[in-house]
Amino acid sequence: MEEKKFWQPPHAHRPTPVVPAVDPAAVDGATRPKEPLPVFVMLDYNNGQSHEVPAFAYGWTKVHVLVSVPWPMDYYEGRKEVWVEASKVRRRTIDPRVH
Repeated sequence: MEEKKFWQPPHAHRPTPVVPAVDPAAVDGATRPKEPLPVFVMLDYNNGQSHEVPAFAYGWTKVHVLVSVPWPMDYYEGRKEVWVEASKVRRRTIDPRVH
């Protein structure tokens, strides 16, 4: 008989973004702004779906952008810095009246 599991960590079954590894040589000499730039990034998830999420860009090359994106953890949603293809990133604006 199968044992029932009564408790699971919150978000245990949330999909996780899939981000391919980037060769460090490909991002050597990246441009780094003084302040991170607000962007949207299209992330592919391990369940086959893609979602555009708000993020911040911390650096870029001609091909890749370093972004900080929401990342599901066992008990909370954290953030992770990952390199993604520049074609998956677009700029966004933040209303200056919102602090």
